[in-house]
Amino acid sequence: MQPASPRKSSTSSGNRFDRPRYLLVEVVGAPTLSPRGLEALLHHHLVTAGTPFRFRVVRTEGTHGLVAVAHVDVAAARLAWNRPSEGGRAAVRTLRSYGTLRKGKAWIARDRRE
Repeated sequence: MQPASPRKSSTSSGNRFDRPRYLLVEVVGAPTLSPRGLEALLHHHLVTAGTPFRFRVVRTEGTHGLVAVAHVDVAAARLAWNRPSEGGRAAVRTLRSYGTLRKGKAWIARDRRE
């Protein structure tokens, strides 16, 4: 019996590894942030943690934001963003991660309706 084709198997190593993960973050101690404001805050937390990497703010809703991060950087993002804030900056918490943008957007929309 031949092994399954990597293009047909959903669990194969034929899948691309650079697919982003979407982290839902919550900003505590700050008013509603714009996407640029959230990006600046998250970047500051990365620089102070000494783990700079690329990320992209997809959407903000109130104190929540949806951030795209490479899957290899998810652990570093959680460590950097969940650290205690210093210097009077707003604190950040990572709440959930999603494999698809659709699920992350649905979660934010559901929170807004409640």
